[in-house]
Formats: sequence, C-alpha cells, structure tokens
Amino acid sequence: MLFKLRWSLAAILVLAFSFYLYVTVSQVDASLPSVAKSVAVLDSETLSSDPFSVSAIPVTVITPEQKPRLKLGMRLFLDPRLSSNGKVSCESCHHIADNGAELIAVSTGVNGQGNRNSPTVFNVAFNTRFFWDGRANSLHEQIDGPIHNPLEMDSNWQAIRNRLAEIPSYNTAFNQVYADGITETTIKHAIVSFMMQLNTPGSAFDNYLNGDEKALSVTALNGWHKFRSLGCIYCHQGQNIGGNLFQKFGNVHAVATESEDLGRFSITQQSNDKHVFRVPSLRNVADTPPYFHDGRAASLEEAVIVMARVQLGKELEPATLIELVAFLNSLSAPVPSVIKELN
Repeated sequence: MLFKLRWSLAAILVLAFSFYLYVTVSQVDASLPSVAKSVAVLDSETLSSDPFSVSAIPVTVITPEQKPRLKLGMRLFLDPRLSSNGKVSCESCHHIADNGAELIAVSTGVNGQGNRNSPTVFNVAFNTRFFWDGRANSLHEQIDGPIHNPLEMDSNWQAIRNRLAEIPSYNTAFNQVYADGITETTIKHAIVSFMMQLNTPGSAFDNYLNGDEKALSVTALNGWHKFRSLGCIYCHQGQNIGGNLFQKFGNVHAVATESEDLGRFSITQQSNDKHVFRVPSLRNVADTPPYFHDGRAASLEEAVIVMARVQLGKELEPATLIELVAFLNSLSAPVPSVIKELN
C-alpha cells in the first residue's frame, strides 16, 4: 500500500493554525476507495512519528505516594453529589467496573435527557481530542463539559466545592493531598489524575505488538491485515487506535439520521464540518455496544458493515467481516487494574 503525505501543505497549516495539521493521502493502492483521498485533521504531536502506526498500551505502576490522590479522584468520580440533583455521577454514564461506558444508545443526565452515546473513559490518557465533536483538547478541559451541561450533571464548580466542603471526610482527604484543600482546581486535578490511570494494557493485540507472534488467532491476524489493506488504519491509528482525528460520518455514502446532530459544525460553524465527528478509539470496542455517536448500531458486526459501506465504499465478504470482528475482539483487555488497587 502506497501513500504520500503533502508535508508542504501541512507545514503551512501548522504555522497558520498552531495545533492543527491537515493531512491529505493522495497516492494509495488502486483498490482503496476515495476515502483515502479525503482530508483528515490531526494535531501536530500525532504526526511527530509515523501517523499510521499503532503501539501497545504500556503497563504502569502506581506508587504509594499516588494512591491518596487517586483514591480521592475515584471517590469523586463515583459521587453523584457532583450533579445538581445529587443523583448523577461520572460513573452513571461511564461504568468503570465494566466497560467504561454505558450499554444504551444515548446516556441521560439529571433531567432524563441526553443526545449522544457515551464513549468509554478507558485509555482516555491516550486521546488527543475529547467529546464526539472534539471541542476539548485535554482531559482538564473536557471535565468541564459534563459538569456544566444541563443534559448531563447540570452543576458548577462553586456549588460542588461548597457541597464537598460540608463533608468532613472530604476535607480530610483533600487536605492530605493538596495544600490548598478543596478548590475547583484540586477537585478537577484529583478526578483527572484518576482518569489518567484508567488504562487497559494486556490485550491480545498488545501482546502481539510486544512480540508474541502467537497472541492472535489466524482469523484475528487476517483481520489485522485486512484492517490495514482496506484503509481502516487511515482513521483508526496511534496508541489508542483512534481518538485523535476527525472524519465525516458518511464520507463515501451519505448516512440517514433522525437526529439534527451536525457534529463538529456546532463548534466551528464551518459548512465542511457538518456531520464530522471525532474518530473514536477502538480499544475494548467489542465491549462497548451500541456504536456511533447516536448508538445506532446494536452490534459490532453491524458497526463494521456500516463503516465499510459509508466510509470506505466497500461491501464486505462474509469471511472478511468475520476476520475484522475477530481482530477487533483482540483489542479487549481486562478492566483497569487501578480500580482493584484502590478498592
């Protein structure tokens, strides 16, 4: 498979847009669809090495010094008192004991309303963009979203700070970790510190990347080869196998939708961003149905068929579908070890 990046164009755009690079894949194998010619948006850090490479999730060790802060962050993540009605926590939509997400099409907040499917919080440390529309560039920035969103937790940091300050055990925990005690900054820092540890190394695919040639079944290995040759790798790459660029949903064939969700357009107001969404990570994807921003695909098989058709212009042979799904299943790993270590 041949491809060529227009680095001169990318260099110009880096100067113009500081943290964006536009990459055009302009020369590809003739068997690949026109999706390979489309423009994708990545950040400059992503392109510092081969943008179409993948790598294993590293194993991290939690030190005794980290544990008090991480325990505090986990407690806050699980606490519904961070929401306006005291009934919705971060964990309400992101089940950390299971898949880091929620097994329903659209998650609901304090008013029983919602508009998008909840992505998993596992391995978010390796994402470079957050939310389906990519409006946050870091976890620290992302965490403001659900807190303030009236469809989610419908709260604010001052109210949360005041509520926590009335709880003696929280005062003790914060004072143990932070010299400033309970503040907006320390609350956010504790939660983000915990989320940064929600990593899932040890998948069969990671073992394969780390040199175990027998880690993947023949079917899954064939799926990995097809994943690359079909062009899936153009959007799903990097350490998280996605999570770091945007793409139009319905790049080759338009997708019918009942919602008015225009994706990134709601942030940029640029017409070419209509129906453009952040490409999600595929790690643990077999464990996080339903799929897409609106949860329209109930099964992994359905999601793969839809992606092949509307993004790549391909109708998959039954054997290819089986192989791709086998590969995607090889991306599953045990729940983050930090959860057990902190309990």
